[in-house]
Amino acid sequence: MSLILLFRFTLLFITFAYSLPLKPSNSKNLEIVKISDENKTRTYYHLDKKGYLEYSDLERFLDKNKDYTVKIISRTKISKNSNSSKSFGFILNIINGSDTTTKELKYKKKVSLSKVPNKRGFSYTNAGFWLEEINNPSMVKLFIEPLKGSPEVDIRVVYDEIQDKEFGIDISPVNIVKSNNVFYLRDTTFVKSKKWYLINDNNDFQFKIRGPALLKIRSRTDNLNSDDSFYGFKLQENGKNMINQSYKIVESKKAAYYIDDLDIEKNLTRFNTMFFNVPPGLNYYLVENLSKSNGNVLVKIESDLIELK
Repeated sequence: MSLILLFRFTLLFITFAYSLPLKPSNSKNLEIVKISDENKTRTYYHLDKKGYLEYSDLERFLDKNKDYTVKIISRTKISKNSNSSKSFGFILNIINGSDTTTKELKYKKKVSLSKVPNKRGFSYTNAGFWLEEINNPSMVKLFIEPLKGSPEVDIRVVYDEIQDKEFGIDISPVNIVKSNNVFYLRDTTFVKSKKWYLINDNNDFQFKIRGPALLKIRSRTDNLNSDDSFYGFKLQENGKNMINQSYKIVESKKAAYYIDDLDIEKNLTRFNTMFFNVPPGLNYYLVENLSKSNGNVLVKIESDLIELK
């Protein structure tokens, strides 16, 4: 399938500098693992098949008035002579006040140059990365649990403050001709946000991008008049399903809306944001509706280059 990536440069970017590690709240009960690569040694925590990692005191490290990303880095052991990739993963539970979101994160990585100390013939895989945006650290807790069928993994969690100082790249798919404008209140005036694309049972979002890079995916839905409590979409990378993302349906406090093909004004939820790391090389992506997500989902995807620390 032929895909073309269209870029539009803006003055917005996100910097990820001075990544700082987060220690699990239950670190005293966990095995500490030291992994060395590129002349640096970093601390990971071992997640066995009966354990968990808890991060329940984020307010000790993060300012409640600032926005952050929490980056979860994971690896597993692999034979140092292996020519194939090894699959592994974990379950991430995000508790935000009274709401809980659960994600099964899966990776398939090749052997790295990082050797396993005291275990001859074994190395670590290349790292899998996952990022979550944290807007109110005092309300958020993270729990990382083992994934059934996955080998045991080692986890490192770091955080970065999000700063709007650089430029980004708007990504446009070729399989969708028309983009939509979203209108929302800023003070007492409606302003326009461009390049939102509709996905539903008949439309998906296809694009390609060369990594390493970071995807910023914002989404909303117009499904406000039903008994549904969530909306969502799934993201595929090179034909492999990477994440099923769902959000609670909450109406926009800024009276957000768009105008559909019949010139009807459709009210929208507030927007939600997720981040996704693009690995090195050319990668193909597909964003499509979850099977139980009704209505239309509008997505806006941007790319920001970062250094993966």
